[in-house]
Amino acid sequence: MKQEINLDPIKIILDKLQLENQNVYLGLNFLLLVKKLKPKNLNLIETTEFILDCFQKRLGKFGNLIIPVFNFDCIKSKKFHIKNSSGQSGALGNILLKKYFLLRTPHPVYSFLYFGNNPNKYQMINSSSGTNKNSLWKYFIEDKFDLITMGHHYSRSFTHVHYIEDLLKVDYRFNLKFPLAYTNMKNISVKKNYTFFARKKRVCDFSGMTKKCDSLFFKEKVARFYKFNDLISFKLNISQASNLLYESLEKNSEDLISYIRTNKQNKNVLCSYDGSILDLEKYYLKKNNVK
Repeated sequence: MKQEINLDPIKIILDKLQLENQNVYLGLNFLLLVKKLKPKNLNLIETTEFILDCFQKRLGKFGNLIIPVFNFDCIKSKKFHIKNSSGQSGALGNILLKKYFLLRTPHPVYSFLYFGNNPNKYQMINSSSGTNKNSLWKYFIEDKFDLITMGHHYSRSFTHVHYIEDLLKVDYRFNLKFPLAYTNMKNISVKKNYTFFARKKRVCDFSGMTKKCDSLFFKEKVARFYKFNDLISFKLNISQASNLLYESLEKNSEDLISYIRTNKQNKNVLCSYDGSILDLEKYYLKKNNVK
């Protein structure tokens, strides 16, 4: 039986966030979104195709879509298969990866599925570092991508923070070098060396954006918020956000980017394991839409 799915919640949100012909970095709480869409005869593969098609039609022929399929296990396992190594950044990317693995960008840790009008552009960027000045994050800024999240606060998907930290060489992270056996699209395995901008575990438990940063982004209209029923969604201008983060961190300020020390003290940092992001999401669930 053909699956039936109500895509109205996504369509309404996309209309409100004004995404026609835009470049979008997408982060979804996939299981929550599926629950809201209430599909009949649920098939997760078909559901992801419906969602992907909905975004592509709304973005138009000049729009581009990237979906993260990060793999952190490769750092310890010392092996990565660009086709078969699963992502650890959401169910949507993992399900799509099975069909669209040819669209995966090459970095083993920070890889993305790219859907757009220039399929080779981001696959040609093969920096050994996932966050240095020549990494993909630089091009997401130049190409004016917006971070769009549905079902969770954008800070859960804002890995871009670590790119800014790497540019300014913060003293609580370091470039961890690691070798791995890299299996490419032709199923050929070669030895390669990569770096990951890792935490100094004796100094830093977690680093990320702050509560003050969230407030500033809305004050400066860098971020937008829209709620449909009880589904929260956000739009963040990555270029403008990056400029603010860079200017602040360059001054050694912890106003916008900060870290939780090993003594667990820093109540200003938005973090998932201490419940601060969840509290912020509850706040937005009670909040009226922001224009």
